Amino acid sequence: MKTILKRYMLLHMHWLLFVSPLMLQGQHKEISRLKALLPHVNDSIAYVNALNRLAVLYQVCQLDSCGRYASMAREVATRINYPSGKAWALRNLGNYYAFRPHHYLSYLFYNDALEESRHAGDSISVSQVLRSIGIYHQYTGKHTSANDYIHQSLQLTRQLKQDSLHALGLSSYYTVNYADTALQAAATAALKEATALARRFHDTRELLYINLMLVNKDFAAGRFEIADHLLRQVIDTALKEGYTYFAMYGSLQLATYKCLLRQADSIKYQQDAVSYGVAGGYAGLLLPQVTQLYQYFQQKKDTLQAARYSRIALNIMQQRQDDMQQGEMDYIAYSLQDQMLDSLKMQSALQQTALQKTRLAQHYWQYLFIFIVVIILLLLVLTYYLIRSYHSSRLRSQRLARVRTEISAANEVLKTNDDFKNKLISLIAHDFRTPLYNIIDITGFVNEDILTPEDAAGMVMEVEHTATATLKVFEEILSWMRTQLSGFVYRPRSFVLSDMLGASVQSIQHLVREKNIRLLIRIPDGMTIQGDFEMLQFIHRNFLHNAIKFSPENGAITIMAIRRSDFVEVTFRDEGPGIDPVILPGLFTYSSDGYAKKRSGKGAGLALIICRDFIDKMSGEAGAANNEEGGSTFFYRVPEINLQKDTGSNDKSVYT
Repeated sequence: MKTILKRYMLLHMHWLLFVSPLMLQGQHKEISRLKALLPHVNDSIAYVNALNRLAVLYQVCQLDSCGRYASMAREVATRINYPSGKAWALRNLGNYYAFRPHHYLSYLFYNDALEESRHAGDSISVSQVLRSIGIYHQYTGKHTSANDYIHQSLQLTRQLKQDSLHALGLSSYYTVNYADTALQAAATAALKEATALARRFHDTRELLYINLMLVNKDFAAGRFEIADHLLRQVIDTALKEGYTYFAMYGSLQLATYKCLLRQADSIKYQQDAVSYGVAGGYAGLLLPQVTQLYQYFQQKKDTLQAARYSRIALNIMQQRQDDMQQGEMDYIAYSLQDQMLDSLKMQSALQQTALQKTRLAQHYWQYLFIFIVVIILLLLVLTYYLIRSYHSSRLRSQRLARVRTEISAANEVLKTNDDFKNKLISLIAHDFRTPLYNIIDITGFVNEDILTPEDAAGMVMEVEHTATATLKVFEEILSWMRTQLSGFVYRPRSFVLSDMLGASVQSIQHLVREKNIRLLIRIPDGMTIQGDFEMLQFIHRNFLHNAIKFSPENGAITIMAIRRSDFVEVTFRDEGPGIDPVILPGLFTYSSDGYAKKRSGKGAGLALIICRDFIDKMSGEAGAANNEEGGSTFFYRVPEINLQKDTGSNDKSVYT
């Protein structure tokens, strides 16, 4: 039994000679795809790679096609000087002749592949060839050399971190050392690791190969039913995926086990193996089995079957003879081709030397011509830079003129701003002078004891109101000045509009009472407004103060708020004489003439300019208009933020 198992481990070695990392699911589908793609490949390197891939794929299903595509790949790679592709093709040819079997010729191709791989710097290819050479040495009985090559291959795959190749190396290590008692534990561990890697990469071909080795282990251990079941699975998977070699090998192994166990159908599985071998081109490996079948059917007096296997045996022997002659001629032609290429390279070098001498005689005039051309180019470059400098100077002059114009414009702006500053100071002085004079007059009356105590008390109250109003105006002007500073940052918040207006109304109640004015506030409940609290209150107080100032006694002021798109519009409507149409367009803007006209009447003066500035900072709008039925309306709009749902009800409170 051990002798038979050893014979099948040699078939395992044949498999290891050609196994490659291009393990693809769906063998026939991938072959069809590559063959359909091949006529459309324009790049020579891609074409060589496609041929080599086809050779690898055909190794397990049709050996003749493998040899044909490998030869084509070698020819094209040699012609285009593609070392990696040539090394791959030589390795495929070594695999092809290993299965014919023509082992020495395969060894020659492996050695050439190793040299080409090292020349190309292709470490992956080097590791594969080293493994193939190691298996060859094990096949020829050189166990020490085989282990050395396998170790070199494993070391490379570890360095390259190529786990799929490393799995193949571990399988090879098991094959080489499974029978060595001292290394049996290490070989079993290597096989276990290879199995895990193959499963991780879903490597069907490698898993089939590993399962065949596991079958041998189970059979040798006496686990016959497990071995039989696993072997049938391997055969079924091989036939399904198109791996003819595995189907042949599995059938042959199953026939051997049946024979050893003296079970029926051993001849049937041996016939299946021969059929698969003939179909896939592996018949050269099956000469002993074909001879046994011939002798078996000869003893059974089945002349038809005996004749069939006799023809197969003759074809195998003829094929071996033809392969030996053709393969040796092919290798000699390949070697001579390399020698011829070396000779041609030498001749090319000699011709290049002769041409170099001829060229030296022509270099003098060439150098002279080049020198003249360089001088002309330098003159052209110099001329170009002179013209460019002239244009650059003109552009700089134009830019300087523009800068001067901008500076003049900026100076005009500064003059305007300075004029505004001077006017602002005079306006502030005017706004504070009148109330201060009133305070002085009232205190004079009090000091002279002209007034009665009741009149004096009333005037003191008036002084208080006047001083308070003046202080508020002063604070409002300071607040506005702060917004003009460069460090001011507008941070809007949301406020309930009705609460803000209520607070503003409370601050002017004394003015409302003096004229007996009715304040009608129609603000939806919960309506919110976005902005700066102090800015908004400044606007509210000034619009209210302005409306009261121009309203007649017993008049009415209506404050309303409505939504327009994403804005809240607040209006202050009075029943006064209205605004002079001449000053209405520039009511919220500053100019020395326009402002003088506004100040000649009872206008709001500087406060409206500040209101407009605050509204602009809050991304809103402000304006005024005369009512058709009399009086005027001041309004402003700011963006709305709804913090709570609007109930839609109107608050029609009346302040008197």
